[in-house]
Amino acid sequence: MKMMDKFTDSLTQSVEYIVDKNRQIAQMNRLKAIIHKETETLDNAFIALGQKYLSELEGTPSKDIDVAQLCETIKTSKLRLRKARARYEYIARYGVPRAGVKIDGCSSKSGSSKVDNEEDQDITIAYADPTADSSTDK
Repeated sequence: MKMMDKFTDSLTQSVEYIVDKNRQIAQMNRLKAIIHKETETLDNAFIALGQKYLSELEGTPSKDIDVAQLCETIKTSKLRLRKARARYEYIARYGVPRAGVKIDGCSSKSGSSKVDNEEDQDITIAYADPTADSSTDK
C-alpha cells in the first residue's frame, strides 16, 4: 500500500509541475504579444509625431493630428510596456505569481486614478484563475 501511495504522490506532483509550466509558458507568450503590440503602438505614435513636426518645419499644412492625443498614447504605451517587461522578467525568474502579488518595477509615478486602476489589474489578456472550481459535472 505504501508503494502505491508513493507512486500516486509522484504522479500528482508530475502533473502539477506540467500544469504550472504550461501556465507559465502561456502567460509569457501573452506578455510577448503585449510587448510586441505596445512597441508597434509606440513606433506608430512616434512616426505620426515626426510627420507632424516635419510638416510644421516645412510650413506645409499638416493633417489633422492631435499632438496631445499622441503624447497621451506614448505615455500610456510606455507604462504598459514597462509593466509587461517587468512581469515577463518576474515570471521568467520566479514563475507565475500568486494572486495579489505586486511586482516591483510596475508602479506608476502619476497620481491619475485611471492609471492607478490599471495598475491593480493584470496586464495579461486572459488569465485562468487556479483557485476556481474547474469541475464540469453535467
